[in-house]
Amino acid sequence: MQSSYNKKMLYIIFFLIPIILSFICVYEVDNDIWYLLSEGRYIVQNGIYHIDPLSMHEGFDVVVQNWASASIFWLVFSFLGKNGLLLMLVVINFFICLLMYKICMLLSNKNYLLSLLVMLVNDLVLMRYYLVTRPQIFSFIILLALIYSLELYIKSNNSKYLITIPFLSLIEANMHASLWLMLFLLMIPYIIDGMKLTYIDTQKYRLKPLLITFFVSLLIGLINPYGYKIVVFIFNSFFNDTMHLLINELHAYSFSFSGLSFLAYCVITTTLLFYIYFRKGKIRIRYICLYFGTLLLGLISYKGLNCFFLVAIFPFAYFFKDLFPKSLDGFRESFIKIFKIFIPIVCLICIASFINISIYGFKNFEMENNARRVFYELDKYTENGQKIYSSFNYGGYAEFRGYKPYIDPRAEVFLKSNNHKEDILLEFYLLSNGKMKYKEFIEKYNFEYMLINHDDVLVIYMLDDDEDYFIIAEDPYNRFRIYARKDLFTEEQINEITNRIL
Repeated sequence: MQSSYNKKMLYIIFFLIPIILSFICVYEVDNDIWYLLSEGRYIVQNGIYHIDPLSMHEGFDVVVQNWASASIFWLVFSFLGKNGLLLMLVVINFFICLLMYKICMLLSNKNYLLSLLVMLVNDLVLMRYYLVTRPQIFSFIILLALIYSLELYIKSNNSKYLITIPFLSLIEANMHASLWLMLFLLMIPYIIDGMKLTYIDTQKYRLKPLLITFFVSLLIGLINPYGYKIVVFIFNSFFNDTMHLLINELHAYSFSFSGLSFLAYCVITTTLLFYIYFRKGKIRIRYICLYFGTLLLGLISYKGLNCFFLVAIFPFAYFFKDLFPKSLDGFRESFIKIFKIFIPIVCLICIASFINISIYGFKNFEMENNARRVFYELDKYTENGQKIYSSFNYGGYAEFRGYKPYIDPRAEVFLKSNNHKEDILLEFYLLSNGKMKYKEFIEKYNFEYMLINHDDVLVIYMLDDDEDYFIIAEDPYNRFRIYARKDLFTEEQINEITNRIL
């Protein structure tokens, strides 16, 4: 009876820890949420669209690769507000933990102690940087469900567990098409491990059902509002040079002693040592392929690290299944060596998370408040749907407020290869790097209003000295200013507004 009670308490503790830490780490919505909410709002109110209605540019073809998740974000926000979005992340993190736990239970032959510990470490790694209000959170659940289905199939040799995979493909293609192909990249190691290879010790399970599932899932994933275009969109976006120059997440991995880079280094080196230690008779080819395949993606671009973190740690449940006790009996004697391995890792992650929250915790919240102040003023002079200039990072918030910005964080929308009109992303990159004169840029578009943030390139070009524009609103911390074209106002109005601001 006491043992059963202790087991229940252990479950409660290990699932409460990530939930509690979720509330600490999920302290603010991600900056991308504003364009996601704008997409979701439009889709819920007007339906799926193929021509972009959000930016100021006319006739841009668009693939809303995350239309379903954007709609969910909007519905949650419209009923529960921003706190509802944060609460949704906590709930999603619970299901991530639950799936991770079930995978570990399969690999460890139902060793719940080991499974809980691996689950917790894995979730702590994911939580700090990837538990954010982006479509990837749905992808994590889908990718883990994929791995769970594949492991169930291998464990039971029963094809019925593969039936869920085509449905996962369908859901992912509509939730977050950017990561749709990742389902098939993760399936390839399982296909390799089922092959009969001469010089490699594979597990050699039945391949035919797995291959049928693979190709059926590919076809079913094309059932979405944009069909094959989601594949074209993925390749056009990822292999575009401007995307890699402008988007930090697409930059190649580089080591530093802070932030995500340092966390990635710790996980890469620690897990690699374990993989090397357990290489003889303990490891499966699929785990090696998952590790090095996703690691390669992570080294090519920071964005790929999320999938590496997702799949690099759970195989520990398999490695330690014969070393880790399966009950609480003999706790003190059995766990002391294991805890010496895991506790420092957990402590390091917690300390790193605390430091990052202390330094960067409310940055986005502060910026949102500042932007909101200037938009309140802009609303006095404009109508809904007004076209304005906004830089890359803040165009999404302008869309959320009902304006049509020059550019927003949907970088792929502004590629000519995707919109079939004009390469706005390249133009913005040239402007940001001083390779395009700001006078020529402003004359081209003749903006009536311009949202200029403190790190905007147009600040460097001394826009506040421009004779054609004047400031109509600014926040108290000088992070955001709204400029208006002078010919829209009388001289008396300009003097009144200028005196009020001063």
